[in-house]
Amino acid sequence: MTILVSAGFPLLVLLVMFIFGMYTSRNFGWVLLCLLWGVIGFSASFLLNSQLARIGVVSLAIAVIFYPLIQQTFATLGTFFVVHRVKFDNLIDGAVYGSATGLGYSIAENLERLFISPESNLETILLRSFASTLVYVTASGIVGVAVTQFYFRHRANRITILLSGLGAGIGYIAVFNYLVGRQIGGDFLPAAYGIGGLTFTGLYVTGQLRKIIIQMGIEKKRANSLLNIVIPIGVQLSTEKDFGSLLENIVGEAKSFCKADAGTLYLVREKQLEFAVMHNDTLRLAMGGTSPVNITLPGLHLYDENGNPNHDNVATYSALTGETVNIEDAYETKDYDFSGTRAFDRTNSYQSISFLTIPLKGNEGKILGVLQLINALNSKREIIPFDKNLEQLMESYSSLATAALEGYIQEQSLRNEIQELRIQIDQVKRGKQVDEITNSDYFKNLQEKAKVFRNTGPVPKEKPDDQSDAS
Repeated sequence: MTILVSAGFPLLVLLVMFIFGMYTSRNFGWVLLCLLWGVIGFSASFLLNSQLARIGVVSLAIAVIFYPLIQQTFATLGTFFVVHRVKFDNLIDGAVYGSATGLGYSIAENLERLFISPESNLETILLRSFASTLVYVTASGIVGVAVTQFYFRHRANRITILLSGLGAGIGYIAVFNYLVGRQIGGDFLPAAYGIGGLTFTGLYVTGQLRKIIIQMGIEKKRANSLLNIVIPIGVQLSTEKDFGSLLENIVGEAKSFCKADAGTLYLVREKQLEFAVMHNDTLRLAMGGTSPVNITLPGLHLYDENGNPNHDNVATYSALTGETVNIEDAYETKDYDFSGTRAFDRTNSYQSISFLTIPLKGNEGKILGVLQLINALNSKREIIPFDKNLEQLMESYSSLATAALEGYIQEQSLRNEIQELRIQIDQVKRGKQVDEITNSDYFKNLQEKAKVFRNTGPVPKEKPDDQSDAS
């Protein structure tokens, strides 16, 4: 009976979660691990409680301050471990694994309450078990969502997101423990508090699901749009004979699809990234490609003087690693050196904020160049970050552009080989013709006459007979 009362309700919640498909048998092992992690968290809280009580810390302060802090810290670590291993990016999954940690903590706390400090009656035990389970599930679920956002968003404010979620979870438990410790509202107010928190969290998760569904619709529409672009541009790029036009089309189509204000195309040449095309709509800048304006900017070195890879520049990093890099704010990030970009901005009164840098990777993994889009714009032409979901689509586009580049390079290489072969054939023909001429009797006769001429000088002409008689 004791075990049923203490663990029954948390396990019932776990069963309901399974029935509604919030996790499956495939990831049930991770759920059990999170339950165990919650039990370990409570054990740490219990040991700390004993030590703090010995030094005279008030029990209410322990329940309001230290218990929530330790519980949510363990919930954060447990969820982060699962997220790191499984690599899921679904907020619902984060809420499930966080909630499982809270359930484990609740089970351990209920067992401690029954065996070590039993309540006066069964009704009180049931209400307290019910309320605490809801509170810990809700608080840990909030932390699970925050951890998922922290791990996968790669946003400049992701630490703020994590700390906000952790603070909300700690505060929620702290208020609950304060109500229980002060016996405010008896046993029914804490239960209502737990129900209210769970309801609020459910509404939040439902809102996130709605956003996900809407985003899925947007991505489907975008994928169809990309398909409509891929087919015609695939034909266009594969048949383009002018190299400058080919490079311009690659930049132009990418800018149009991503609604970017500017775009730059680099080509790899002798351990450098050389500027091939630069377009900027705001500055009305068009350089390289078929433009009569040549790009005078120096190339970007892929390696330093000691042969070490140059990972400071985002374009060279993408070329060396083959990774797509999405930067929301170049003026805020510390990961790459944008001093050259900022100098360009100061000179031209421009702001290069958001960047999407995509390597042009061939079939054999060879990097031919880098496509970099700058400043995504919304309908009001305000600068916004590049949509994370665009990355995979643009990587597909870059594969298409790379195939066109490879095809052009192979065709030019073949033409050069054919030209060299023609020259060799012409030389062979010319040599054969020379041999035929030099081996002919007429040419040999000329050679003999030339030899006589060199030895004796010119042969005097014979005088006519009438001239000789007159003399």
